[in-house]
Amino acid sequence: MRRLVIAPHMDDESMGCGGLLAKFPDECTVVVVAAGDATRRREFARAMDVLGVARTRELDLPDGTVGSHMPDLVRRLDEICAELEPDELYLPFPSLHQDHISVYEAGMRTARLSMSPGHWSAPSVFVYDVAVYDVNLYPSDLRWNTLEPLTAEQADRKARACLCYESEIPGENHPITAIKDLAAGLGRVRGVAYAEQYALVRHVRS
Repeated sequence: MRRLVIAPHMDDESMGCGGLLAKFPDECTVVVVAAGDATRRREFARAMDVLGVARTRELDLPDGTVGSHMPDLVRRLDEICAELEPDELYLPFPSLHQDHISVYEAGMRTARLSMSPGHWSAPSVFVYDVAVYDVNLYPSDLRWNTLEPLTAEQADRKARACLCYESEIPGENHPITAIKDLAAGLGRVRGVAYAEQYALVRHVRS
């Protein structure tokens, strides 16, 4: 199984897919679209170490304006997908942040069926939840219809990876400090100890 997680910023991958990354580190590649400063890069490296993820890429587009580079972003994501041929593609929910909307849109374009030679269309496409955004500007019919069960150890590693982003934590009362509790809430109402939620966009059975 080859899984490709596209993150707008360094921290979105851990908040949205940290449990999945902890569960399948050897199957995952993380691509971060927006450039991070030196502090954020160190935090990202620590988070990936906690999750056990060795394969990462950074596209270094300007933070806050990645949508201004849409043709280039789609082209680069196309190239990465053609190279890695992921079975599963993970994109951020198009919520309040303009970069999340842009990365979602670019990822959906990359997921397209194409007549171009060499284009790779991932058989399964998922959208992940970044819990810090509770207001949505983007109308969509996405529904949280897929749960990834996690063990306590995987949920704990997700929480520890998120806490690596010390520069992004505004205070104690913030979702990033309650990641394991959120995973417990998602899981236990569905009969498992911990879970992450995803919106399944497309699934082609092998």
